[in-house]
Amino acid sequence: MEYIRNIHTEQTMKRTQAILTALLLAPLSALPAAAETPPVANAQSQPVQAQRFQSGERWCVLGDSITHAGLYHRYVELFYLTRFPSLQLDVINCGIAGDTATGGAKRLAWDCLNAKPTVVTLMFGMNDVKRELYAPEATGPEIDKQRAESAETFDKAMRRLTQSLRDSGAKVVCLLPTPYDDTADLPAANLPGCNAALLGLGERVGKMAREFSMPVVDFNSPLASINAEKQKLDPKFTIIGPDRVHPKEPGHLIMAAQFLKAQQLAGAVSRMEIDAAARRAVVQENCRVSDLNVTPEGVTFTCLEQSLPFPVADAAKPALELIPFMQDFNQEILRVAGLAPGDYALKIDGQAVRTFTASELAGGVNLAVEPRTPQYQQALAVQAALDKKWRAVDKIRTLAYVEFSAWPDAPRPVDVTLLQPKLDAQLAAAKGKSYESYIQGKQKAYFELKPHEAEFPAEVASTIRDARQAAILKPRAFSLIHIATPTRQ
Repeated sequence: MEYIRNIHTEQTMKRTQAILTALLLAPLSALPAAAETPPVANAQSQPVQAQRFQSGERWCVLGDSITHAGLYHRYVELFYLTRFPSLQLDVINCGIAGDTATGGAKRLAWDCLNAKPTVVTLMFGMNDVKRELYAPEATGPEIDKQRAESAETFDKAMRRLTQSLRDSGAKVVCLLPTPYDDTADLPAANLPGCNAALLGLGERVGKMAREFSMPVVDFNSPLASINAEKQKLDPKFTIIGPDRVHPKEPGHLIMAAQFLKAQQLAGAVSRMEIDAAARRAVVQENCRVSDLNVTPEGVTFTCLEQSLPFPVADAAKPALELIPFMQDFNQEILRVAGLAPGDYALKIDGQAVRTFTASELAGGVNLAVEPRTPQYQQALAVQAALDKKWRAVDKIRTLAYVEFSAWPDAPRPVDVTLLQPKLDAQLAAAKGKSYESYIQGKQKAYFELKPHEAEFPAEVASTIRDARQAAILKPRAFSLIHIATPTRQ
């Protein structure tokens, strides 16, 4: 996907991860403890199944920097628009870097509920755990007390968030926080035991989810398990970033796959199976074959597929060696049996795709791995339109981040003249710190973007319309032309 190549190259991601790490070491302004939610009567023991999104739903993705600057929800959005092009799903990023569950509860009304979500996913914990409490020198009864207090504060805030969301009528899905990688041999300072503490927060989330009859999606265990397995051979391997905190692109694709799996989404993009000898289509899964013609020269037909392949970004492709993403979610199968031996040139809408042998075609080929197909190119056009949406959303999140991080209790809308002293104080507090340049950059961007704030929602809406237009399906003309005697049988 081009937006990742443009925005999230390895070099850029390293800089971003370093900045976010520094930022997360600087806590947001002190926030009051969340009010305790009364106990919930229901305490079922069985997990609730996450439901796939329905047309017309609005999904707010509430979280910290892993959501704010993350990709997992973008991958899910792209998957839905390519797999279900007619389904209307609005995805709204409600992440703020450096935030906690307590902060999420504080900003809930103006940063989430104002969007009238039907579904909200919650992922907090990476900052709530107070990672500094797991520095090697942090030991003793007072540290143990602070660790316990941070867990209790997290629990209360998550319950307050959940109750408020349920009162609004939104469905809630809990996402267990991604791992802190305290097992890799990395240059970044390590905080042993931090991920165990995150798992403890996850246990609290699981208990709460059972009480409220809510689904839970585990982002921690799959990534931690990959780390454990790969680090046996390479201690320097990490599916998380070099800062031990922020998953890289492959990690986000694995998170997206875990989310889709929890929603029980699988199956083929399409499956076209043709018996050339019998001159008929024997399987038409998620597609419709017509105008089939078989001659000694080859096979031609028209097919209207109901989905598009998912275009996996180069930066995310290492994930394909770690999980069966293509097998589970990206199978666009063309199978043609009964062909005479030899090589066959595949063209779709006149576009040369690739040459296959008769035996390869008889076994079935996955067109989702072929970037030359018109279907794949159409999927890239969908992604390009979504890329513009995500850029507009990034502007909105910059405004939200600057205002909230400097002045969490600000009345809305924020009076910029009253905000300025808060920004000055925030920058003064960052003086000489590793995250000073990040704060300066965000504040500079804020004043550039703020005069245009009213334009961004329309920009988002326009790009969504463009993405949906780009996803409109069309019949494709397939031809398999016999070009040679067998060379690779």
